[in-house]
Amino acid sequence: MKSVTINNTKYFFKKLTWLDIVGDSTIAGENDYHNMKCAEIITEAYIYDIFEEDGREFVRTFASYQTKNNEFGFGDRNCYPIEVFDKRSQKAIREAHRLTLRG
Repeated sequence: MKSVTINNTKYFFKKLTWLDIVGDSTIAGENDYHNMKCAEIITEAYIYDIFEEDGREFVRTFASYQTKNNEFGFGDRNCYPIEVFDKRSQKAIREAHRLTLRG
């Protein structure tokens, strides 16, 4: 499994599938309306962590980083409610997070 070590912590790379909101502010007929669906998005990123807030689980990811001269940083960061991911991606996220915690 692809990973990167940053400041002595190993983070695992995953390809994740999730549903995104689709919006349209134009006037449309019923046919266009009935064809409107959420977008299935694929994100490729490293799993930073999982956390809980107000009874909901969230996952944080990053896709770029720096490690030169012991200056550690994360870029292309995102935070998602874990329920937007399909079941397979949720399982992959939890597995990657467990491996990161294991060290």
